[in-house]
Amino acid sequence: MGYTPKTNRRETIPTKRALVWARHLEGRSLSQISRLEDLPRSTVKDIIRRRREANDDSFKSLPRSGARPKLDVRAERKLLRYAVNDTKATLYALATPSKSGKQLGRNLVRKILRKYGKKKRKPRKKPFISSVNKMKRLVWSKQQKKDKRDWNKVYWSDEVTFHVGENRNVYYVTRGSGSGEEWLDKNLVPSFKSGRTAVGVWSCYCGDEMGPLVIVPKGSTMTAERYLETVKKHFVPFYRRIKRKYGNGVVIQKNNAPWHTAKVVRAYWKRIKIPLVQWPAQSPDLSPIKNLWRWIKCAIGKQRHRIKNIGMMERALEKLWPTIDRELLTKLNESMERRLALVIKNKGGTTKY
Repeated sequence: MGYTPKTNRRETIPTKRALVWARHLEGRSLSQISRLEDLPRSTVKDIIRRRREANDDSFKSLPRSGARPKLDVRAERKLLRYAVNDTKATLYALATPSKSGKQLGRNLVRKILRKYGKKKRKPRKKPFISSVNKMKRLVWSKQQKKDKRDWNKVYWSDEVTFHVGENRNVYYVTRGSGSGEEWLDKNLVPSFKSGRTAVGVWSCYCGDEMGPLVIVPKGSTMTAERYLETVKKHFVPFYRRIKRKYGNGVVIQKNNAPWHTAKVVRAYWKRIKIPLVQWPAQSPDLSPIKNLWRWIKCAIGKQRHRIKNIGMMERALEKLWPTIDRELLTKLNESMERRLALVIKNKGGTTKY
């Protein structure tokens, strides 16, 4: 059943009120204005009275008080506490009387949440961090803040895999809705279950200097022996050059991958006496080189139609490597203070990086 208004009377529009006032200024009586404008005499009288009492020349309607809010401020805060404590609770669940004291509609719940800056959103996808590692991340971050480490003297190193045909860039397609166009090949972003051609890469950077590009041989994976060979052949010369530039205090960062923590690798680091950063587990968001890989993948993704095999991918990477902007590396180092602050704020939890 549709809504039935309580009265047939409608509000007088601003232009009509302006005409009434103009007639009044002409010296016409209430009855004359009522006949000329086809309005009740009482309405004409009210328009003239309100215009005299007004403080401006506008004939716009004043804001209405509206219906009384269904919840008072205290009940709204109670509802908000439930929503914040149980972020996965549905709007149906939040609308029940047990949450605010009254049965609400979903739209009203949305409005109340929006009033306090909250809204139902898709959760971010991030790797799980155990409570033990959260505490380790928190302690590590506080210690780094206390030590005031110079992040330009940290030698960031990591491995990454580039897939042929992969595109990490966000883009949009022009198509209709509900017409089947969304399933045409030209409007799809392809995904692959397995068997994609991949190129393994190891590299590093320190300060504003990009390290050597080391490509893992086709069909091979990174092992402790191969990693140790890479360190001896590529890392040590680069480290010596960086040390001459930045002086003492240059330290090496590496994650806790199995080939990094192997006995033979740890023994080699100890023998050559190169200082290492004790890296907390489950902390890829604390390593700025991860964001550098993301930038490189986006740059390579723009060439995906010209890269058909491993050889072309290797040549594309070798061509891109010298063009990496030094300012980008500096900005990545500067982001470390913000990363530490977010880890401390989230008590060792996940950050946006």
